[in-house]
Amino acid sequence: MSSKVQLFINSATQRASLFYSKTLYFGKVASELTKTVYFKEGLQPPNLSDFELVYWRLYKQFLHASARPKESLALVRGVTKNDWIRYGSYGVQFLGLYSLGEVIGRRNVIGYKNYSA
Repeated sequence: MSSKVQLFINSATQRASLFYSKTLYFGKVASELTKTVYFKEGLQPPNLSDFELVYWRLYKQFLHASARPKESLALVRGVTKNDWIRYGSYGVQFLGLYSLGEVIGRRNVIGYKNYSA
């Protein structure tokens, strides 16, 4: 019994270590790629006033919606069948693009390659 537990713990430790190392590696790759794009495109963070304006508007809209829940529910109930179909098709398109990105990132249609061997 104890050998099974020890084997399970060793396996879980190896998987966690592999997951951590892959996460760390891909995080560093993403940060370097982001840094390169940031400098090549000449991007800069938004001004503080723009940032405050956007989040202040969101905060006011949230307060307005929470103060009048019946109006908020009426907006949700007012969505027509055509709107649901349109938003559903957008969701399917986003899911397809996400899945395509996953396949490109894995370089394999099903599963991940085992790089530890």
